[in-house]
Amino acid sequence: MENKTLGVDLLRTVLFKILSVILMAMILWGCQSKEDRSAESQNSKELSIERNFIKVNVSKSTDSSNIISYDDEESLKSFQTIFLSAKKEEGIVDMAPPEFHLDIFYDKESKENLYLWIGEKEQKSTLMKAEDTNTIYTVSEKTTEKLMELVKSSSN
Repeated sequence: MENKTLGVDLLRTVLFKILSVILMAMILWGCQSKEDRSAESQNSKELSIERNFIKVNVSKSTDSSNIISYDDEESLKSFQTIFLSAKKEEGIVDMAPPEFHLDIFYDKESKENLYLWIGEKEQKSTLMKAEDTNTIYTVSEKTTEKLMELVKSSSN
């Protein structure tokens, strides 16, 4: 009789330990998945432009022959700040043709293309990657003022 009781107690102990390990694994897996999802969603809400660009060319969409090039440190820092502040907008995109084209150069052979719609004073502005016309990114009203200073004053 005592052997049966020891066997049942041993079985309960082993079963308890196995269930404890499974429960801990599920908790750790759940926490890890949540962290990955939040980091991924945070990254996907930002306009991902590499920081090491060396030049930005801006042209009006209707006049690609008139290109303004920015390669001075101050302008590049301003563009970098603008790109970092851009936030992804949710929903379906239906945009008018862009006002401006931006070519962001990383070196002589590597570049990225953006479309830009500059808002009026105290309005947001919109950016879109040329290779992803289903997603837009907006920048604040204050950033719109900086874009107006950089782009519109030079393109008149």
